[in-house]
Amino acid sequence: MSVFLFKIQIFPIKSFDPLEVDSVKITPGGSLDWDRRFVFFRKDNQKVISRKWEKKLYAIRTFYDLKREEVTFSHRGMEKGFKFSQKGDIERFIGDILGYGVVFKENTHRGFPDDLEAYGPTVVARSTVREIGRWFSLSEEEMRLRLRTNLELDGEELPPFWEDKLYGQKGEVVWFKIGGVLIGGVNPCKRCPIPTRNPLTGEEIKDFKTRFVEMRKKTLPPWAPKERFDTFYRLTVNTIVPPSQGGKVLKVGDKVEIVKKEKL
Repeated sequence: MSVFLFKIQIFPIKSFDPLEVDSVKITPGGSLDWDRRFVFFRKDNQKVISRKWEKKLYAIRTFYDLKREEVTFSHRGMEKGFKFSQKGDIERFIGDILGYGVVFKENTHRGFPDDLEAYGPTVVARSTVREIGRWFSLSEEEMRLRLRTNLELDGEELPPFWEDKLYGQKGEVVWFKIGGVLIGGVNPCKRCPIPTRNPLTGEEIKDFKTRFVEMRKKTLPPWAPKERFDTFYRLTVNTIVPPSQGGKVLKVGDKVEIVKKEKL
């Protein structure tokens, strides 16, 4: 079966809108360049500002021009553009929307991943996105925005949950290549409340998690290690990328090949 990289999404500001790109470089820290490169913290307690708990973020749209290092925020009909270097101005703008002081931070080495151990790009099959969407009568695009995955794979007759081939038992890593980039699949990602919510409004599907767990258990493919599912509220693959891959480039259309499985 021929599998290829179908789509790349990066999230220049953590918990804000994605940007679809045709190619992306691997950073020295093993993440995707510009992915979660910036983050907002609350000024009073230094807590990361996330859609997991700050629903006001759902009303903010972001548009990026990475060549010019610019971002435009849109909120309730008001648009405002900034250079990323305009840290103070960005903090004031977002702080006024949220109603409290914020601090805007940058990390070019690895960004601000959720999983500090499996810090690489997240991976899913396009057929999986479609299948989960069918469970909830959601479009492919809306489901994609809910899952917020970096790398999406496709191929002729690629079955749903094919990405579950890209990790093994606890303590194992499945090494695979996308083009010339070596990536290690580590574990199925434990999901947070974000997939339960409309990505543009924050409106929640009340029984989403219950239905998801029921269907994930029912449709778990034979190649998925059941022991990795302490909860069936897990989907997409968390990864690591060796330092040796820094500077290499992933491109849409790159072939995907499983290389080997070994102990971490």
